[in-house]
Amino acid sequence: MMRSVFVSYWRGAALLGLLAGCPTLPQTTDSGGSGDSGDSGGETGASEIPAVCARWTLCTAEIDPATAAEMAAKYGEDGSCWQAEEAVQAGCIAFCDAQLRQYGDAFPDTQACRYDDIVGTVEFALGEAVFDPEDVLADPVYRELKQGDTLTIVRGGQGLLMLPLGVRGRGFEVPVDPNDWDDPRMPHIDVWMDIEGFNVGLGGHFARVPDYPIGFVPIDDKGTLEHLYVTVLVPDGVSDPQGLTGQQGTLRAELHTYKQPTVAREYSFVVAPEIQE
Repeated sequence: MMRSVFVSYWRGAALLGLLAGCPTLPQTTDSGGSGDSGDSGGETGASEIPAVCARWTLCTAEIDPATAAEMAAKYGEDGSCWQAEEAVQAGCIAFCDAQLRQYGDAFPDTQACRYDDIVGTVEFALGEAVFDPEDVLADPVYRELKQGDTLTIVRGGQGLLMLPLGVRGRGFEVPVDPNDWDDPRMPHIDVWMDIEGFNVGLGGHFARVPDYPIGFVPIDDKGTLEHLYVTVLVPDGVSDPQGLTGQQGTLRAELHTYKQPTVAREYSFVVAPEIQE
């Protein structure tokens, strides 16, 4: 129900503190809420370590030679990360992924720091969580978001204005319990929303949802996972929310999953002409 989902949002936020249009997710042989938990994909040479960590050690050796030995000893082949328990290994992969993306963006001409050619098994798409204005207690339904689509501002049960987003995906592991926030398999999403003239929120964006835990649940026998919903709140600095209607914006999201490289999506959108009460 809408109320319980809204409470879940606030619980997740308290514990911790949105892209080219997505095609329809293809079928896979995965089932339930689990996906491939192996390496990140891409080439690792003779090493068995995840591709993002193999690449990170090469990157740091070229950009910051003073730390090369330290990085190799921990994240390289036979590094200490790969002798540790599974949750620690997942943390090491997440570190390599985040660092490689940061260095790759900072040094785009350095081939050793590329990350765009490292492809895992993760697929995900963003959508709008659509509420029934005639039944405020009904669960929302997912509507896939395409380039240039509208997003509706909804006034929630406590009077807060929000743009509720849905997320679907497959090809990655998730906890058996979608509310187990401490499970290392819990996916997290980073969301940025920008609307020109209204970017008065956190970090100079219209809205920012950082490191939000995604409690995915399986919805079919093809391995498709769904989460409804991620709440993007209209910032308090917007004095006239009605002025947002009809405005164009951009939405970017990065999904971080267990033992997989980050996957990003970006969309253009238009705010719907009416606020849904």
